[in-house]
Amino acid sequence: MTETTADEVVPLVFKPNRILPNTDRRTPFQRNVVISLILLSAGFERLAFYSLAGNLTFFLDSTLIKWSFPHTITTPLLFLGTSYISALVFSWISDGSLGRAKTIITGFVIYIIGYIFMILFANEHTHRNWCPKPDNTTDTVKPDFFDELCVQYILPTLIFTAIGVGAVQANMAVFGAEQVREQRNKTRYFDVYYAAVNTGGLIAFGAIAYLQMNEGYFVGYLVPGVLLMVSFTLFIMGYKYYIYIKPYDSVITKFFPVLINAFQSWRSHRNNRRETSGNNESHHDEAIVEPEDDNTDYLSFTVTRASWSFFDYAKMQNDGRYSDRIVNDIKSLRPIIVVFLLLTPYWLLYVQVETTFIVQGAHMKLPTFFKEMPVVWLSLGNQIIIIVTIFFLNAFVYKRLQASGRSFPINTRIIIGLISAVLAMCMAGTIEIVRQNVCKTQNFTQTIGDKQYLAANMSVFYQFPQYLGIGLSEVFTSVASLEFAYLAAPQSAQSLIMSLRFCSAGLSSFFGLGIVSVLSTMYDTQASENYHNDDRYYIYFFLLAGLQVVFLLIFMACNRKFKILKIPNHHLYARHFILPQNSDSLNI
Repeated sequence: MTETTADEVVPLVFKPNRILPNTDRRTPFQRNVVISLILLSAGFERLAFYSLAGNLTFFLDSTLIKWSFPHTITTPLLFLGTSYISALVFSWISDGSLGRAKTIITGFVIYIIGYIFMILFANEHTHRNWCPKPDNTTDTVKPDFFDELCVQYILPTLIFTAIGVGAVQANMAVFGAEQVREQRNKTRYFDVYYAAVNTGGLIAFGAIAYLQMNEGYFVGYLVPGVLLMVSFTLFIMGYKYYIYIKPYDSVITKFFPVLINAFQSWRSHRNNRRETSGNNESHHDEAIVEPEDDNTDYLSFTVTRASWSFFDYAKMQNDGRYSDRIVNDIKSLRPIIVVFLLLTPYWLLYVQVETTFIVQGAHMKLPTFFKEMPVVWLSLGNQIIIIVTIFFLNAFVYKRLQASGRSFPINTRIIIGLISAVLAMCMAGTIEIVRQNVCKTQNFTQTIGDKQYLAANMSVFYQFPQYLGIGLSEVFTSVASLEFAYLAAPQSAQSLIMSLRFCSAGLSSFFGLGIVSVLSTMYDTQASENYHNDDRYYIYFFLLAGLQVVFLLIFMACNRKFKILKIPNHHLYARHFILPQNSDSLNI
């Protein structure tokens, strides 16, 4: 492209940078029914997930399995991390080839098969046949991780199940949002979706956990396993009336070809400029035409080079081989990836609800007004506060703000949630200091399930504030990040962006696994009861809080300077960009 025409300088041709959705020919009743089916399916699926993940630590610590500490902590982290990381792979499959509905169905099949095997492992007769306990081992010997009883079967089954979980959770929320045609209802949908999945969690941590503690893990896994099949059936029931967005070229597949083509085009333009270096200098300072502000007026344009990217060389009008939509989709990923990388420490705080909070509660006094109260019942406060707060925000706060023409910005909600998570970790660390001091002078032995724990004479309800803090952080940070993942993503990468949100949670789980493993090597323990008097655990909570404070400050600074939470309006049109003739640098 050695010269430009007037038509190129002031282009009149508009191209959509978002794939246009299919026409919705359903009746309002049919649309509401399929959305309800998706929400019910998501709720039952989360019930099955939390029934497995929530009490997995105690299942592995039961007399049937009897794994040692810290393997009972690291395995749930491995399960959670795999489920989140696998979402990235299935987002690529759904965005680029298979489509969201078929990917969800594939995930359900894998999920159910893995769950059936977990049910069989929880059956004492089946377990004894598959995994007989060696006669030459004693309870005082602490085995390595891969020497634990039945690890060669349980670990692959958990990983296999987690893969199915990833396929479902990476696509379910996005697929449901695609059934909601009115853009103004998207925020409300995500709030209702989050309330539905937490209702599933509420039942899992309440009724199912009670079944597991009192009736055994076979019944405790059989019931949610059946409900998982119900979830699959509900999803299939609406198949005829779903809106299907055809899969397009995934940005993962196109990233490197676009980058290579941009480099080739850049080198070609650079050579052409050298050959014509004696020409009029005025041609060298030609500017590009681009939107002035993505959030205000999309029909006003200015001449600027501020947002020029090296990827723009791959566009057809700049002698590249790719359409504006593909290139712009790839460019839009940069701030989104930064957001979820900066949120990674938050997810590490979040998963403490299903790991260290449970272990901490096992060494505190449980109430006696039930036959046997599951420790995970404290997390019911987490679920209840989520559901109640979401209802309050939708019924009063959001409605009043909308009536006055205002909104509750995503960045504000994320920051409030991060601060709440920091306070929760500080409370957990403080409670741990007090608990250890009480345990030194006032301790007793209590039975949880079929295992005995040395506990401090201090009520487990002291944990409630830390569960409350994590619950509030979910309402603000987690829901807002879910909404941001959908709104900020181009159509060709919506499942990918949603999975990046889960992927950051997976990375945090593996990071937490590493921290727990390091802590376990700093002292010699033979059983999980030794947790009760080691001061490294309250240091662990304060370490997480400090880490989150650092990333909170970085997050606020990046958003202030680079506007990483800026959401583009994908429903309007973007103009062609004209290549600046003197652009030599590789500014990606």
